[in-house]
Amino acid sequence: MDKIAIIIVLLLAAFGHCGLIVWAYNSINATGLRRTTIKRIEKGILLIGLLLPTCAFVLELQYREAGSAISFESLQFVNKIYLVILSLFAIVAAPFWIDSRPVFSQSRDRSEQVVSHLWKPKVQGEFFRGRKFSIMGRLPLNEIGWMEVNQKKLLVDNLPQPLRGLTIAHISDVHLTGQMEPFFYRQAFDWLQRVKPDLIVLSGDIVDYDRCVADIKIIFDGLQAPLGQYFVLGNHDRRLRDPLKVSDRLIDMGWHDAGKDHASFLHQGLNVRVVGNELPWFRRVLPDAHAVESFGWTLGIAHSPDQFAWGVSIGCGLLLCGHTHGGQIRLPGIGPIVAPSWHGTRYASGVFERNGTIMHVSRGMSGIHPYRWGCPPEVSILQLADRAG
Repeated sequence: MDKIAIIIVLLLAAFGHCGLIVWAYNSINATGLRRTTIKRIEKGILLIGLLLPTCAFVLELQYREAGSAISFESLQFVNKIYLVILSLFAIVAAPFWIDSRPVFSQSRDRSEQVVSHLWKPKVQGEFFRGRKFSIMGRLPLNEIGWMEVNQKKLLVDNLPQPLRGLTIAHISDVHLTGQMEPFFYRQAFDWLQRVKPDLIVLSGDIVDYDRCVADIKIIFDGLQAPLGQYFVLGNHDRRLRDPLKVSDRLIDMGWHDAGKDHASFLHQGLNVRVVGNELPWFRRVLPDAHAVESFGWTLGIAHSPDQFAWGVSIGCGLLLCGHTHGGQIRLPGIGPIVAPSWHGTRYASGVFERNGTIMHVSRGMSGIHPYRWGCPPEVSILQLADRAG
């Protein structure tokens, strides 16, 4: 019985230890700190995560009597405290972790999949331009060169009549790094243009390196919609010496910078407000609740789904986000484990609802990490429908 007890404690402690590392990683990446600072802290988290169990093991080896049976009572006092803390964390955190699984957290009654196509490269590695992606992209089932194009119907409460049937193209996390061929993006954008959405929204993380700013013209050329194209910046755009170069390039191509100045458009007599939120990385402009009262409906754009509460507070009918990449890796039956959010993986991707506000979180198109498993890139066409029919 004592052996079973120690095995249970060790398993709980292992789960708690891994959970603490993941929680620390998710939380630090949800802050507005500089990327260089975040990377240093990440290395510290990893180092501590490796050192603590190593030190605990060495301590037991040093002070344990040869041939003595392993039991909880025989452990060194400091290791008892260490295991108890980790086990308690595992027990407390487990319900929250389970609750955040996609099967429980997503509002599946608020969306319907209309069309979904998954494109895979015809030739192995045809989309990879950089060495890192070329090597990693050839790993079995690595999906960084795949692309899912989909159309979803969103069921919105009290949707004004003029907006019923409105189509919005949602693009996120383009991550121009020079690692992917322009055609990887262009094939998805050409599909969007063929579907002809009413407006286009880009929810941040557009360019990662200064040398790739010039690629904006190549990638986004010709991407237009009758009710306009709107964007906000993300945390990776902040890596540039001057992030506003990204904004300036897109503005020159006819896009509206919703992170700098809110916009509106008139559709069949209804005045629709488009508001942007780039927190916690940029604080260029933020609306309050009174700023949107005179509009018939509000569309929000935020890079991070951590701004869900903000979208609800100002009465957004729809909030479009990215940032989390769907978790990059999703395990069968479990879902994502890691996501750079205060909420962990709860809002990693999909459709969510709170107090009448629908939030759509895109898995994004690319990234700086050359791996995706069970989580292919995506671009979406969102069709608005009234929930009452």
